[in-house]
Amino acid sequence: MSTPPPRALLYGDVDLNIIDGSAIWAQSMAQALAAAGCEVTLLLKAPVRTDRLVAPLAGAPGIRLLRPYEDKLVPDAGPRGLTPEQAVSLLVSRHERTPFDLVVVRGKRLAGLAAQEESLAGRLWTYLTDFPHAVDGLTATAVAELTEIALASRFLLCQTEELRAFLESSVPAACGRSVLFPPVVVVPEDARADGQVHARARLAYTGKFAPAWNTLEMTGLPAALERRGVDAELVMIGDKVHADPADWSKRMRKALENTPGVDWRGGMARADALRASAECDFGLSWRDPSMDASLELSTKVLELGALGLPVVLNRTPMHEAMLGADYPLFAGADLDSVAEVVARAYHDRSVYADAAARCREAAGGHTLERAAERLRGHLAEALPPAPAGTDAGRPLKVVVAGHDMKFFTRLAEYLSSLPGLDVRMDEWEGLGTHDQYRSRELAGWADVVICEWCGPNALFYAKWKRPDQRLIVRLHRFELYAEWPRKLDIDKVDAVVCV
Repeated sequence: MSTPPPRALLYGDVDLNIIDGSAIWAQSMAQALAAAGCEVTLLLKAPVRTDRLVAPLAGAPGIRLLRPYEDKLVPDAGPRGLTPEQAVSLLVSRHERTPFDLVVVRGKRLAGLAAQEESLAGRLWTYLTDFPHAVDGLTATAVAELTEIALASRFLLCQTEELRAFLESSVPAACGRSVLFPPVVVVPEDARADGQVHARARLAYTGKFAPAWNTLEMTGLPAALERRGVDAELVMIGDKVHADPADWSKRMRKALENTPGVDWRGGMARADALRASAECDFGLSWRDPSMDASLELSTKVLELGALGLPVVLNRTPMHEAMLGADYPLFAGADLDSVAEVVARAYHDRSVYADAAARCREAAGGHTLERAAERLRGHLAEALPPAPAGTDAGRPLKVVVAGHDMKFFTRLAEYLSSLPGLDVRMDEWEGLGTHDQYRSRELAGWADVVICEWCGPNALFYAKWKRPDQRLIVRLHRFELYAEWPRKLDIDKVDAVVCV
C-alpha cells in the first residue's frame, strides 16, 4: 500500500491581485510544494479581481485553490481581504475537518495568532520576514512574540543564511527550527535575454512603486543616461503604487505617465512580465540605502539574473557574497551613480557580459527544482517514515519519563512525529516528586519506557517493568556522583544511553 502524499495548507497574508514580491512568494511556494510531492491547498486572502497570478495555479496538478469570497466561507469578510483573525479561523477549521501534515504561513501577525492554536502546534512552517533585522529593533515584546511563534512551529523558513543566523542568535527558541528556504525563481522557457545590448538600451523594473524602492528616482534614468551618450528607455511593469505619502504617490503616477523615455506597461501576469523584461538589456533593483540592512534577498534580482540580464543593485555584504565584491553594477545612493555603471557596461561589452554571467550563475541555485529538493529534505525530517517493525494499525506505545526535559525536547518531538509510535510524556514535578498513580498506569501501558536522567524515575520504572517491556535510561554526568545508578537493577535495563 503506497503512502499518501503529504497534505499542505498554504496561506500568506498577501493579495494575489497585486504583483509584488510577497504575492510571487505565495505563487512560487505553492508550485514548489507541489513539485516536492505535496497535495497543496492554497487559501486566497482576497476576492480574485485579476487572475494574473492565480491562473497558472488553477490548473496545476497537485494544487487546489480555496476561494473564501467566491465560496462564501467567511460571511463577514471585508472588501480588502481576510483579516489575520479570519484567516487563522479558516485554517483551523479546514485542518480540523481533514488534518494537514503541514500548514505554511507568512506574516508575523498571522503567525502569532496561528501559534496560539493548539491544533496547529508542530505543524506550522512559518516563513518569517516582517520583523526587525537589527538588534536595536528587537524589543523584549518582539522577542517574546517570535519565541511563541518558534515554539509552535516545526520549521521557521528563512530566506537567507544571514536571516537565519540573526534569528537564531536573537531568539534561542529558533535554534534547531530555522531552515534555509531561499526565493524561488520560475522563468518561462521562452523568456531569455539574447545577451546583446541594443542600440537603444532598455532598463527593466518590475514590482511595486514605493519610496524606499527608488522608483520615482529611476524615472530620471533616461535623461541621466542621455547626458552620458546612451540612448535609453526605462520599462516599468507593475500597478501597485504606494498611497503614503499622498504627495509622493501623485508624483510617482505623474512620472510614470508623462516622463520622456519611461514606458509604463501597468500590471501583467508574471510570465508576461518576465518575457517583457527579457527583451530589455539591464535589470534594476536599486533601493534606498535604508534598505541595505535588510537580511532578505530580492526575488526580482534572481528573476532578472535567470533571464540573463545584468542587474543594477546596492552594494551590501549579502550582494557581495552573491556576486563578488568586484561586481561592476553596484550603484551608490544617487541617480548619477546608477547612470555611471550602466553607461560603463553599455560602452564596454566585456563588462556587460561579466555582470550578466554573474547574475545568471547566482540565480542558478534558486530554480523550482532546487526548491523542491530542499522541501523534500525538510518533509523527510518533519514526516519521517515509520520505524521498521512498527504497525500504524497497532502503534508501539512509548513513555518518556523524567523531571527535567530540557535536553530531550527535540528528541521527544522527533519520536512523536514518527508514524507507528504513540508517545506519552510522564513529566515529574521534581527528582522524586510525581503522580504515582499516573506513572504506574503508564508503566502498565507502555511497550517501551525511556527515562530521561538516571534518577528516581529510572528506579521506579525498573521496579514496575514487565518482561516483555523495554527500558532505556539516558544517563547524564549529574547522576554519576549520586546514589541512583548504584541502586538501579541494571538487569532490568535494556540500554543505557550516555549523552
